[in-house]
Amino acid sequence: MDMNPFRAGLESMWNAVTLTWDEAWNEHLHAVQPDPGFSDFYDYCKAHNVPISILSSGLRPMIERIMDAFVGDRAREIEIISNEGVIEERSWKIIWRDDTPFGHDKSHSLIASRTAHPTATHIFIGDGVSDISAAQHADLLFVRRGRDLESWCARQGVPFTAFDTFGEIREVVKGLVEGRSVIRRDKGTGFCEVMQVGVV
Repeated sequence: MDMNPFRAGLESMWNAVTLTWDEAWNEHLHAVQPDPGFSDFYDYCKAHNVPISILSSGLRPMIERIMDAFVGDRAREIEIISNEGVIEERSWKIIWRDDTPFGHDKSHSLIASRTAHPTATHIFIGDGVSDISAAQHADLLFVRRGRDLESWCARQGVPFTAFDTFGEIREVVKGLVEGRSVIRRDKGTGFCEVMQVGVV
């Protein structure tokens, strides 16, 4: 799939914005709510030393402000890997993280993490076109039900678990942490699945 139209479309979208930062926040961004289950999911992961990073094709200033409004000071503990953004008066400009057709190829972060932590289980949670590259490098892939990434994975035969809320993902992580579940890797595909302990 050619992602150049994705990058061009995203750049065109940001170039078309004519609101000031305050106008954008007060009229639109303040109402953006991440998944309500994310807060409990993050707290559980932090308590059990499970690191979390946010990989985004959005603008860092926007992501930081939204997360700060959503989870308060805890937002500063979360690593954000994203595009940068320059917002001046009524001009918005995206500063791409890399030169790939995505503008930010999220698979680079997963590959780097796997190199640094080869025995760790890498879980990726996504929903859209910008998540396609990373989806192919995750041990466990969670895909928001009804979104573009779900359709793509189904067409390409990439195994995934569909979800509606982060509460569902929290339960899977909890099972792994508590030893009620284990990861089994398919030697043929390289992908993993969660298996209940004691269940054949």
